[in-house]
Amino acid sequence: MRPRLGLIIVIVGSIGTLWGVDVFLARTEHSEMLGEASRDFTGGSALLAEGRASDAIAPLRKAYALDRSNGRYALQLAAALVATGKLDEGGTLLRDLLEHNPNDGEANLAEARLLAREGDWDNAFSYYHRAIFGSWDSNGLSQKVAARLELATLLAERGLQKDLLAEILPLETEAANNPDVLRRVAQLYQIAGSAPRAEIVYRGLLRENTDDPDLYRGLGDAELALGNYRVAEAAFQNAIRNGADRSRLEQKIQLAANVAELDPTLRRLTSTEKFSRSTRILQLALDALDLCGRGDAAGQISEAQKLLAARVRGNPANELAEERLSMAERLWQTRIKACGPSTSDEEESLRLVMAKIAQ
Repeated sequence: MRPRLGLIIVIVGSIGTLWGVDVFLARTEHSEMLGEASRDFTGGSALLAEGRASDAIAPLRKAYALDRSNGRYALQLAAALVATGKLDEGGTLLRDLLEHNPNDGEANLAEARLLAREGDWDNAFSYYHRAIFGSWDSNGLSQKVAARLELATLLAERGLQKDLLAEILPLETEAANNPDVLRRVAQLYQIAGSAPRAEIVYRGLLRENTDDPDLYRGLGDAELALGNYRVAEAAFQNAIRNGADRSRLEQKIQLAANVAELDPTLRRLTSTEKFSRSTRILQLALDALDLCGRGDAAGQISEAQKLLAARVRGNPANELAEERLSMAERLWQTRIKACGPSTSDEEESLRLVMAKIAQ
């Protein structure tokens, strides 16, 4: 019995040793495989960052094949596939990721970019929001701010002012301690047609950066939109004093001065001066409609011409100035309806004045 017991112990010990060696070798092989996957991922990511998406696909695909449990590998591979136009394969990979983790912020952001590239804007915007409110492994707040800023930029490019404003309002709060993002927020407020908010952000930034020419230039644009023409002119002058290119701002300075001389809403104006400015505005509106070349506004044109030709003796009453401004507004709206929003430098003074009158 003793020899048999000894033999059994030897056999069991041998089995245990072999099992231990096998486990050790398996762990070593697995560790080496993970290391190889990591190296391929690092190399592929570097290629992708350099803009060499086609070259990045092979190492990223290998990394993902070696370690399919790593979501980062799948995301980078999907990004490389999408960048090279392989949208179906990249989309399939992203949908698999989202099926397993629908709240993953990075995966939702990648899906949003893919849908935007495909022109599926409604779904793209939805996935951007999922990314904003999703979970992130690290730097969650900064990642969410970046995603919202990316969405806001897309909305601005598509001219969706109402939706854009809805994104900028929380973005201003989220980026309260990030001057670089706040600069972009101020610009986006301007694009969204919210010059008052743009002005507030620019003035807040200028309290900490009193010598920044770009901030003064942005403030000048906001003040122009608000109808504060002399304040805008001063802001542009401050931009030049702090190093801005004079040749690029002289036109805006002249524009601010021209509109200030045209503005009929100033309370300090005499009735004669208001009437004179209103007459000039009516003539400019008539010229703009005439330049548009629309013959179906003959009735309005005839009425405007009669007003311009009418002789007024003595001090003109305020009602006469308002009559001309009202006619100018109708002509301007007809011109916009007929030929679209004004984009010419020649009509910019009139556009700004008409915007202020309409406030």
